[in-house]
Amino acid sequence: MTLVEFLQTLSEDTPRWLLEFREGDRFPREEFLRSRVMYYPGPSLDGHGVRVFASSHSVHCFVHADYGLRRRDVERELKPLGRGFKGYHPIARIVLTEQDLTPAGWTTHVEPHEIKNDPLLFNRVAYSPFAIFHVEERDFHLDDSHGPERFAFLHIGADGFAVYDALFCQDDDVEQPFAVLLQDHGFGGNYDKFGRGGLLELIAERATNDLPPWMLVGDNTHPWPGYEKVEGVEGDPGGQQHHMRFMFRRLE
Repeated sequence: MTLVEFLQTLSEDTPRWLLEFREGDRFPREEFLRSRVMYYPGPSLDGHGVRVFASSHSVHCFVHADYGLRRRDVERELKPLGRGFKGYHPIARIVLTEQDLTPAGWTTHVEPHEIKNDPLLFNRVAYSPFAIFHVEERDFHLDDSHGPERFAFLHIGADGFAVYDALFCQDDDVEQPFAVLLQDHGFGGNYDKFGRGGLLELIAERATNDLPPWMLVGDNTHPWPGYEKVEGVEGDPGGQQHHMRFMFRRLE
């Protein structure tokens, strides 16, 4: 079974709020974060997670967080002349502030001495921080076999560990992501691991006992404890190095 075929067994209807979204509407923070979300820290411009989860109709909301990209690079990629999302066009684009994302502020779940190398790295950015929210609509000549009618995409130019903490670990009404894509990048500039034994796992465990039910994990990355590989599901290559990525489920 291919990865997409498996994810199709987890399919859901497009959230009503997303179908009803209109240009000029505010950023629907509560509705977005209470939907199924796929979270990908440190993605650069890799759209693999969006491709497999959206095309299978299993997830309709996506968050990417990367401090190594300039806002103009992301905007250029999402414009019509960039690669964008194949078969989709944006019907809304909203530039967000930190206040839009965390209106009540946020409290970290790690102490400075627990952050390896330099505690000042937490919430780090290489460039000016930014956040862009898109609602993407499927091109008229395509149908459900290509992907959902709409999906929502949020790119945050900030530290992937801090973004996870700020968005998913503060409010009891907001669950942790439905799925997380874990890919440790070696020389990619990350100061800690996204995989097993890293800072992301520590934050998630301290925030709640309800960890993400699914993980898509690169072949050079260790899944968090308490997850098992889904047998019979093929890997799917993604990222700049085309690492094979495999599906893992949380053990009950």
